[in-house]
Amino acid sequence: MDKTITVDQLATTDLRSINEIWLGETHTQLCLWRGEQVFTHEMMSEGTHDQNVRRLCLQLVDPDDQAAIVSIELIVREQLKRMGKEGEFYPAEETNTHL
Repeated sequence: MDKTITVDQLATTDLRSINEIWLGETHTQLCLWRGEQVFTHEMMSEGTHDQNVRRLCLQLVDPDDQAAIVSIELIVREQLKRMGKEGEFYPAEETNTHL
Protein backbone atom coordinates (compact mmCIF):
# COMPACT_ATOMS: atom_id res chain seq x y z
CA MET A 1 0.00 0.00 0.00
CA ASP A 2 1.40 3.38 -1.01
CA LYS A 3 1.08 6.61 0.94
CA THR A 4 2.04 9.94 -0.63
CA ILE A 5 3.04 12.94 1.47
CA THR A 6 4.80 16.25 0.96
CA VAL A 7 8.34 16.83 2.17
CA ASP A 8 6.96 19.21 4.83
CA GLN A 9 5.03 16.29 6.37
CA LEU A 10 8.09 14.01 6.56
CA ALA A 11 9.39 15.15 9.95
CA THR A 12 6.06 14.33 11.62
CA THR A 13 5.30 11.08 9.77
CA ASP A 14 5.59 7.79 11.64
CA LEU A 15 7.94 5.57 9.62
CA ARG A 16 7.66 2.44 11.79
CA SER A 17 5.29 0.64 9.43
CA ILE A 18 7.03 1.81 6.24
CA ASN A 19 9.09 -0.69 4.20
CA GLU A 20 10.21 1.63 1.39
CA ILE A 21 10.62 5.38 0.89
CA TRP A 22 10.49 6.72 -2.67
CA LEU A 23 11.22 10.15 -4.09
CA GLY A 24 8.35 11.06 -6.38
CA GLU A 25 4.60 10.68 -6.37
CA THR A 26 4.76 6.97 -7.27
CA HIS A 27 7.14 4.09 -6.53
CA THR A 28 8.56 4.23 -10.06
CA GLN A 29 11.19 6.92 -9.58
CA LEU A 30 14.11 6.85 -7.12
CA CYS A 31 14.02 4.53 -4.10
CA LEU A 32 15.61 6.46 -1.24
CA TRP A 33 15.42 3.68 1.39
CA ARG A 34 14.30 0.08 1.67
CA GLY A 35 13.94 -1.71 4.99
CA GLU A 36 14.88 -5.31 5.52
CA GLN A 37 11.94 -7.63 4.97
CA VAL A 38 11.45 -11.23 5.91
CA PHE A 39 9.67 -13.31 3.30
CA THR A 40 8.27 -16.72 4.08
CA HIS A 41 8.45 -19.60 1.62
CA GLU A 42 4.67 -19.41 1.25
CA MET A 43 4.81 -15.73 0.32
CA MET A 44 7.44 -16.39 -2.34
CA SER A 45 5.70 -19.44 -3.82
CA GLU A 46 2.32 -17.70 -3.88
CA GLY A 47 3.79 -14.52 -5.35
CA THR A 48 2.40 -12.41 -2.51
CA HIS A 49 5.72 -11.11 -1.16
CA ASP A 50 5.20 -7.68 -2.76
CA GLN A 51 1.57 -7.20 -1.69
CA ASN A 52 2.27 -6.18 1.90
CA VAL A 53 5.00 -3.65 1.14
CA ARG A 54 4.13 -0.29 2.65
CA ARG A 55 5.66 2.45 0.53
CA LEU A 56 5.97 6.11 1.40
CA CYS A 57 6.22 8.38 -1.65
CA LEU A 58 7.54 11.92 -1.19
CA GLN A 59 6.30 14.59 -3.56
CA LEU A 60 9.21 16.69 -4.78
CA VAL A 61 9.00 20.07 -6.42
CA ASP A 62 12.19 19.36 -8.37
CA PRO A 63 13.44 15.73 -8.37
CA ASP A 64 16.76 16.92 -9.84
CA ASP A 65 17.47 19.21 -6.88
CA GLN A 66 20.35 17.37 -5.21
CA ALA A 67 20.40 19.72 -2.19
CA ALA A 68 16.74 18.92 -1.48
CA ILE A 69 17.40 15.18 -1.80
CA VAL A 70 20.33 15.38 0.65
CA SER A 71 18.15 17.33 3.09
CA ILE A 72 15.40 14.71 2.82
CA GLU A 73 17.91 11.90 3.32
CA LEU A 74 19.20 13.50 6.53
CA ILE A 75 15.67 13.80 7.94
CA VAL A 76 14.92 10.16 7.05
CA ARG A 77 18.21 8.91 8.51
CA GLU A 78 17.55 10.74 11.79
CA GLN A 79 13.99 9.40 12.08
CA LEU A 80 14.96 5.81 11.24
CA LYS A 81 17.83 5.88 13.72
CA ARG A 82 15.53 7.19 16.45
CA MET A 83 13.05 4.38 15.70
CA GLY A 84 15.74 1.71 15.52
CA LYS A 85 14.85 0.73 11.93
CA GLU A 86 17.48 -0.69 9.62
CA GLY A 87 17.64 -0.86 5.86
CA GLU A 88 19.55 0.29 2.83
CA PHE A 89 19.71 3.74 1.28
CA TYR A 90 19.55 3.94 -2.52
CA PRO A 91 19.14 0.16 -2.91
CA ALA A 92 20.04 -1.29 -6.28
CA GLU A 93 17.09 -2.75 -8.10
CA GLU A 94 17.52 -6.47 -8.59
CA THR A 95 16.24 -8.30 -11.60
CA ASN A 96 13.48 -10.82 -11.05
CA THR A 97 15.08 -14.25 -11.05
CA HIS A 98 11.82 -16.08 -10.31
CA LEU A 99 10.56 -16.76 -13.84
